[in-house]
Amino acid sequence: MRKLLYLSSEDIAALDIKPRAAREALAHAFRLHAEGRTHVQPKLTVPVGPGHFFQSLCAAMPDPPFATTKWVGVAAGNNERGLPNVNGLIVVSDFTTGVPVAVLDGTSLTVLRTAAMSALAASYLARADSSTIGFIGCGAQACGHLASLRDVLPGLSKVVCNSRRRSSAEKLAAFARESGLDAEVADHPGEALACDVVVTTVPAQPGLEPFLDASLPRPGCFVAAVDLGRPWRGEALRTFDVLATDDHAQAADPANRAKLRYPGPFDADLASLVAGTAASRTDEKQRAMFLFPGFALGDLAIAAEVIAEAGRTGRGLHLPL
Repeated sequence: MRKLLYLSSEDIAALDIKPRAAREALAHAFRLHAEGRTHVQPKLTVPVGPGHFFQSLCAAMPDPPFATTKWVGVAAGNNERGLPNVNGLIVVSDFTTGVPVAVLDGTSLTVLRTAAMSALAASYLARADSSTIGFIGCGAQACGHLASLRDVLPGLSKVVCNSRRRSSAEKLAAFARESGLDAEVADHPGEALACDVVVTTVPAQPGLEPFLDASLPRPGCFVAAVDLGRPWRGEALRTFDVLATDDHAQAADPANRAKLRYPGPFDADLASLVAGTAASRTDEKQRAMFLFPGFALGDLAIAAEVIAEAGRTGRGLHLPL
């Protein structure tokens, strides 16, 4: 009997996918993408209202031989309901036969994917001697990014945490200290912007006005704008020496351009960085930003790594098809 693997958020957490493994899975997928061997469609969005929409992200590749679709629902008011703002599932099919293979929790996998994408970009665009990292927004994505970026930038030793909710910043600071890092809670985002590496993960909120000045990050910094750049004043973003995104074609799609605080053009994307066809940092004083809407190929690459690890460990529930 054919069976369908189901992996919950608890299953994915228990698999403990290492940052290096996730980063290498992404690098492999983007090498294939640079060679024209993947199949990816632009993100499809169904808008409902401010901060309320649904999205579908689809991709396929021959190695590992899978195709995926991620279905995501975003509702900005969910925190008041005691629910996450972003919820999703990932459906995986066999690349050759189209037979469904697995269903995975999309929310926890997205944290893994997004942090690994930022870390992959940082391996090309961040200074290797970076020692301080600042967070503006301190939720689940911030925790995932701290682990992934520390793996690729082992010199990171100090964490500065700023959040609209001080309790979130204190929670991230405690997590950092438990990981052996020096950490402090900052009352003003400018303190986080003064770090060598900056990660912004500000959630969508009705009426949010940009409040971050692109001229403030220091020379030589690397910024991962995980939040579409929504807290940044867009007119000044071109002052960064290098602006990179996850995929040129997706960033140029009109629907995605409308969401990004900076609409392009971009100097590089992950495929061009991995393939060596785009210049990475050429000067220690250059400032670089990775501004990206999320790319379906990243979900596929991490889903394949998760499925492989589940197969090695026997984790997950098998359902009859």
